[in-house]
Amino acid sequence: MKRVSLSAALVAALAACFGDIGQNDLSRIVLFPVLDTLFVGDGLPPRRVSYYDANGTVQDPGVLQWLSADTSVMTVDATGRITGRKAGATLVLATAQGVQGSALVVVLGPLQVTLLLDSVYLMPGDTFTMPVQVDHQAAGTPTVWFTAATNAVFDVDSASGKDSAKAPGGPIPLIVHGALDADTVADTGTVEVVQLTDTTGGKASFAMFGSVIRARKATARALNFHRRGDTLTFRLSVQGSTTAEAVVITLQDAPTAPGSFAIDSISRTEVSGQQYDPYCRPPRSWGLWSVLTTANQLVALSRVGGSITITRMVPVANGMAISGRFYLPAQRIDLYDDPLGVLPIRGTFVAPRITTTPRCE
Repeated sequence: MKRVSLSAALVAALAACFGDIGQNDLSRIVLFPVLDTLFVGDGLPPRRVSYYDANGTVQDPGVLQWLSADTSVMTVDATGRITGRKAGATLVLATAQGVQGSALVVVLGPLQVTLLLDSVYLMPGDTFTMPVQVDHQAAGTPTVWFTAATNAVFDVDSASGKDSAKAPGGPIPLIVHGALDADTVADTGTVEVVQLTDTTGGKASFAMFGSVIRARKATARALNFHRRGDTLTFRLSVQGSTTAEAVVITLQDAPTAPGSFAIDSISRTEVSGQQYDPYCRPPRSWGLWSVLTTANQLVALSRVGGSITITRMVPVANGMAISGRFYLPAQRIDLYDDPLGVLPIRGTFVAPRITTTPRCE
């Protein structure tokens, strides 16, 4: 029987993550919140600490030792209080009972503009508005505008950041600027317009800002396959180019035309339980993010509120070329009950799409 499956690396990551649940030694330190931000010169109170012994029982951690992974970005005093020193991101570490836990702290300058997706892939004819986050310490409303060198690949609207793809080429730098009083800052991304001619190739990018901060360029492939019951199902696989990392989105029903399609939630039980098969018989449209490194494995499963938008579907040799974007709020399984364990993942893609005839069994 033939089965449509995820990549070997992704399956290994899922197995490793769920396998960790059964380890004998459950001792660990968990810091809350797992992600926090502050401006340069400001302070944060000590992280809340939960210590779990080898049996997974909550115990008094006793004396805590606090440390900053990068004292040039932030300092941590003996009580665990944090002070921001310069813009950047680093870890606050707490050690007790021979176990260490960590949380991520991002230090912002007085004014900061951040492109929430720093690499964008489009097909000719696509439009895309660059998502931007603006943080500022002083009162007032920053002025934000966009620029790009004159080129034949895309146009950008200075006020809105809306890109209009014209012809294949790039990547071309795009800059977002911000100004408030005497402070002026900028952040740079790129736009690349891709035109596939067959079902090879495929490019994507994704970025997340949460308990993990990552931005990745990737390869992309899409697949229509017959799940059990012969209904045509859709899967987009975005594979990181430098690590065993992936975003995988499965839609119960394969789109027949461009449009926006909701991504629902899925539970740990539905992904790992023997009585469920989310790959050959997905209970609903869902997605996941996974990364496998030499140090650990992280998996995050989709929550309600995500979507994938297919903007263009163009026939090419042996299949179709599709383009679009996605937003995937994914919950880390190691922080499954913590709201700060949600990773908001945004991405764009230009992908070949093939249709397989064997059923997924």
